[in-house]
Amino acid sequence: MTDREHEVAVYDDDAALVRRVADFVAHSLDGGVPVVTVSRPAHRRGVDELLAARGVDGAAARRDGLLTTLDAAATMSCFMVDGRPDPQLFAAVVDTLVPEGAHTVSAFGEMVAMLWERGEVVAALELESLWNAVLAQHPVRLLCAYPGDVLADADLADVARMCSLHDHVSLAGAHPGSGATAPDDDVARSGVHLPVAAAVGCVRGFVRGALTEWGLDHLVGDAVLITSELATNAVTHGSSPFRTSLVRGDGVVRVSVEDVSSTWPQLHHALPGDQDGRGMAIVATLSRRTGCDSTAGGKVTWAELSA
Repeated sequence: MTDREHEVAVYDDDAALVRRVADFVAHSLDGGVPVVTVSRPAHRRGVDELLAARGVDGAAARRDGLLTTLDAAATMSCFMVDGRPDPQLFAAVVDTLVPEGAHTVSAFGEMVAMLWERGEVVAALELESLWNAVLAQHPVRLLCAYPGDVLADADLADVARMCSLHDHVSLAGAHPGSGATAPDDDVARSGVHLPVAAAVGCVRGFVRGALTEWGLDHLVGDAVLITSELATNAVTHGSSPFRTSLVRGDGVVRVSVEDVSSTWPQLHHALPGDQDGRGMAIVATLSRRTGCDSTAGGKVTWAELSA
């Protein structure tokens, strides 16, 4: 980890977040790095309990000025004006926590997640940008966190913007669930998947579950492989969050992966010794039709299987 880094962790449950933050705090304190956490009361208490169980004396760290714990809602109230973060007020808050010329500080915050949960997505993204301005001036290792369920139904472009404002995108715990479909529905639509390797495994489960509920078990093998290749293309080549859809009708099931990347998949003719380059060839072989369509924000790659 560098002296200036902005990471986001998406979590599936509160316990996973508490473990991740406790690890972050303990590792920083072990290295003599001061820590600031700006969190919700329940998460703060959970982290304190876990640190105590690990033998970390949080009270002593606070007395020594190595650990500062702030309430997220109260801290936000110091710089939010008319529902938007005020840059000057925010800078003033940061200056009290990370003085000019200070050594590296580790910080965890979930104010951005609270804004997103309230539907104030623009404000959340503005606050992420303000944090990046802080990192340009101060040596801060910053960890943000979002619950996966607030991103599941979000606009892909907003999630992509959120990801792009961070140096690293990671998971705390398992990849959040991606949605389900009722047996009598003809459309199954997943939540938003993050551009991380674990997303590919998660989308496999989503496709398997939808086809099983439709009584189309015989398509599971090919559909899962096709979706894996399309999802991998979004993650590896597009570095984009994505959403998966399945539509059945007229003896056909269409599998679609939508992302915000402008990079279209390419059909390569891999040689026997090549380690990759076979993805779209596999999709073309297993499908009766395949294609890629432009969208306002990116593209949709799709493949059709005979049902």
